[in-house]
This record gives sequence, structure tokens and C-alpha cells, in this order.
Amino acid sequence: MKTYIFLLVILVLFSFHTYGQKNDTPLKKEKYLINDSIGYAEAVKVGNTIYISGSVGWGKMDDALKIVYDQLGNILKNYHASFANVVKENLYTLALDSVIKYNKIRLSYYKNDYPAATWVEVKRLYNPDLVLEVEIIAVLPDNK
Repeated sequence: MKTYIFLLVILVLFSFHTYGQKNDTPLKKEKYLINDSIGYAEAVKVGNTIYISGSVGWGKMDDALKIVYDQLGNILKNYHASFANVVKENLYTLALDSVIKYNKIRLSYYKNDYPAATWVEVKRLYNPDLVLEVEIIAVLPDNK
């Protein structure tokens, strides 16, 4: 029991010691298309990783999928990347069955090189006219 208490005290003291320490080196972030009114960047590159905010689509789902993946493709091109660089995709929609029905449209952008993916049906998106939002994470080779 004394050993347990001693270890707990050491852990607590270590936590207090490291809690307030600051790293004075700022994180280098390259931002693309900043929207100050909402408070976000369309994409942020940190090192070789590109985090792309949700691109949105409206109207019929087949049209919305084309709109979204074309937008994502254009952002990737800005970084000299393609869907082959995408490692993670999060898809949010008001109509998951419709996304599943038109999934061939999405698949055509990845050309059989699919990322890890999560699809979620939601009650609403930021703008009530939207039916689809997709965010992705892409990784560039070390030499880019």
C-alpha cells in the first residue's frame, strides 16, 4: 500500500511539474482560403499532412457528391496532391441511404485507392440547404 501511495504522489507531482510548461516553438501552419466571418480555414497544412475542412454539397445527392469531390480535388491540386494522397475521410449527410445509392460517384475519385472512412447521417449541417459535407486528411510524400 505504501508503494502504491508513493507512486501516486510521484505521478501527481510530475503532472503539476509538466502541466504549465510551454513549448516556445510555434507550430508552422500553412492555411488555404481563410473565412474570418465563420472562423475557419478551408485547409491547413502542417508538415506533410493536409487537413481539409468539410466541402459541402446541395441539391440531389448525385449532384452534391460531384460538387463536393470536385471541390476537394481542387483543394488537393493546390498542394500538388490528389485523392491518392487521402488517408482519412469523414462524410456527414442528411440522407445516408442516398449516399450509398450513389457511392459509385465517390469511388470514381479514389480510383480503387480508398482511405479509411467514416460516414454519419446527421440531423442538419451548418447551412440548412446542404445535404452533404465531406472532410479529408491527406499526406504528402516527404519530398513535397
